[in-house]
Amino acid sequence: METLNNQTDSVLETKNDNLQTQIEAITTQKLERVKSFREYAFGKAGLNRGDYLSLKTYLKWIADGHLVDDTYNENEQLLLKQQVKNKLQTKEEEKEKIEGEKRNATEVTKPTIENKIKELQDEIQQTKIDLAENTIQTGYQLEKYFMYAGLTIVLSFYLLFFYASAIYASFFRNAGSIIATAGDDIALYLDSIFDVKGIFTASPSLVIVYLGAFLFFAIGLIPHNIEGKNKKMNVGLAILGAFIADTLMAYKIDLGIHDLKIMAGVADADWCFYTSINFYMVLLFGFCAYLVWGYMFEMMLKEKRKKNGDVKASLIIKGLKEEIKTLKSELSVLESKIIEFEAQIKIILSQLEQLKKELENRMLNPDALSQNLTSFYMGWLQYLNGTDLTSEKVRCEETFNDFMQAQFNQVAILN
Repeated sequence: METLNNQTDSVLETKNDNLQTQIEAITTQKLERVKSFREYAFGKAGLNRGDYLSLKTYLKWIADGHLVDDTYNENEQLLLKQQVKNKLQTKEEEKEKIEGEKRNATEVTKPTIENKIKELQDEIQQTKIDLAENTIQTGYQLEKYFMYAGLTIVLSFYLLFFYASAIYASFFRNAGSIIATAGDDIALYLDSIFDVKGIFTASPSLVIVYLGAFLFFAIGLIPHNIEGKNKKMNVGLAILGAFIADTLMAYKIDLGIHDLKIMAGVADADWCFYTSINFYMVLLFGFCAYLVWGYMFEMMLKEKRKKNGDVKASLIIKGLKEEIKTLKSELSVLESKIIEFEAQIKIILSQLEQLKKELENRMLNPDALSQNLTSFYMGWLQYLNGTDLTSEKVRCEETFNDFMQAQFNQVAILN
């Protein structure tokens, strides 16, 4: 009995040694072409007595591409494989680039904006504390305020009398009366854009003259009280309206002077208002003085606001909140961009997964591989059907089905 066991062990050892030698020979062989997998398998099954381990080795050899049919083109397969590898590399580089941009946005730009927002919010709180403790530096200067206020008052009187004179000269000056009573002073009236005597001589017309002058003050205050989204455009339109009114006034005054010269017999035959120096003098002493008055008035108001800590704090906080609003808008755009980066990365990862599967499949076409494996097994099974190796046949069938399950995630069904 012991002798029989020793003989059996010796046979198994010899069989395993032969199988190991065969596996090493197969794995070291680069490529073998076969015309018919069925016939090839029948011969190999005979050499190995239908051994299931040998079957598994040959199936793996076919799956790894060491055993192919005559139609297999190695160069073509290598080219296709390289194309897939190039696509993989490109997608990897694209993924790394987007990940870098996302990392920069997440780890650098976003924290910077968030820290800036926090600093501004802390500054708002500090401004409120300074206001409560009455330690806000307003920058108010008493000398500047009195200077701006004084200039505004002086210019206000100037503009009052200027526009009163301009209105009187345009609508109420009697050319005939001036010619009759001027005498030797007629030259003073012929080139004078002002009529000081007229606005200081009591008459019913002075009511309209002085009330009309205040109309121009009202127009001048409009630009300094405009607020809203289109403030600059509306201020520009208000100044343009004042310029048009002054232009019409300058034209009317120059026309009156021309009519006075006609009556005096010294008129210029080629007179035209836009070539007359009097026209531009009215604009200079009227509209330009109005702009200077408006600027002085605005500077006076700004300096006065500085005196009040509440107003100064309000202006500081308003500016800080506007800056925070801008930063939050930038942060919102950045967060949307980060989400977009994440979506792009997910898409690229999916594409990479598909390309990796494609690269695996490029080793051999799955349909052709399944057909070759099945054809090989049919040849192996043909040999087993002609023998009494029933137990080996069962093992081979299990081996084949397990291999197909692992390779294609499905159990082969043979008829």
